[in-house]
This record gives sequence, structure tokens and C-alpha cells, in this order.
Amino acid sequence: MRSDSKPAGQRSGSFTEAARREQIVRGAVTVLAGKGYGGTSLQAIADHLGISKGVISYHFAGKAEVLHEVVRYVLAQAEAWMTPRVAAAGSFTAALRIYVTSNLAFLDNHRDEMVALTEVLANARSTPGVPELFGQSQHEAVAALQKLLEGGQQAGEFGAFSGRAAAVALRGAIDSSTGLMQQNAAFDVAAFSTELVDFFVKAARQR
Repeated sequence: MRSDSKPAGQRSGSFTEAARREQIVRGAVTVLAGKGYGGTSLQAIADHLGISKGVISYHFAGKAEVLHEVVRYVLAQAEAWMTPRVAAAGSFTAALRIYVTSNLAFLDNHRDEMVALTEVLANARSTPGVPELFGQSQHEAVAALQKLLEGGQQAGEFGAFSGRAAAVALRGAIDSSTGLMQQNAAFDVAAFSTELVDFFVKAARQR
């Protein structure tokens, strides 16, 4: 998800203020991962960071805006992680492999962020703007993956199939891993990644 718009409560952007906002958002991620949505308040975040609640209130209009920024932050981190890796691929087949492996590697290496995101999304109705923000991100992710798959078809690397249907299916499989990780701390993400890559690459190559 890309956006050049500033959240409503953001003050003029000095480096120090931007760093403080990011610190607060990171603190919110940790509190969400440990205490869940219900246990996350401005006071809980302040206590975790060792700052006053007033510091948070200076930078954010309230809990809803902090959580909105958590979603924006996690989505931006995922995009920054994946985009250069996929772009560096030498073929569409390699790009598909990297798309899956880098996505799942991000989820595995950022479990607190994934739990925090899940907690916010599960309570999205209480956080104005979050459903729209995440929905737009998902729409863009599916469109980008569809473009990758259809590019592989045009290059003769992939067979004939619905690029959109395949993109939706693959995104759903990747996104399901977050729930699997939460249900089982020992869930082997690397093995799941390998299985998913093998399945979708073989399916894409079928004539």
C-alpha cells in the first residue's frame, strides 16, 4: 500500500518527530502482539515505551490513529522487503518462486507484526479507515501478482490459466500461513514455503 497522505494527527515532519512516531508505532506492535487488541491502550503503549501518555497524544489523535498507522507500517515493511527481491529475478518463474519465499520469510521473521496486524484487522470496525487501507493493499497485491503470472504466460514460461484466479488462490494460501503460525508456534514456515512454491510453479507450467 502506497500513500503520500499524512494521517490526520501528524505534526509537521521533522526527523525527530518522525522517529518518535515510528517508535510509538513499534511499541504498539509489541503491545498488540503481547496483550491483544483489548489490552492495547495509549497508556499500555506509553508504559511499554517508558514515556508519558501525553507524548503519544501529541503525535496521534487517539488509539484508532495509532492502530491505523500500525497497519500502514506493517504493509510498508512487507512491501519494502519483497519488492526488490522479486524485481531482481531473472525470469518470471524465478520471480514467482521469490514472490512466495520472500513473502513467507517476511511473515516468519516478523511474527509480532503479523500478530499485531491480525489483532487490528479482527477489530477493524473499531478502527476507522483500516478496512479500506487493508482492502486497497490486498487489491494491489493481487493485481501485481496477476501481472507477474500473465507476464510469464506472454513470455511462454507459464501455460494457459486465469491469472486473476491463480493470483487470488496464491494470495489466500500465503495469507493463511499467519493463522497457522498463531495456532502452532512450531509451524514450519520454510517447509510450507517450499511446498507452496513447488505446487504453484508446477501448476503454472502445466500445458
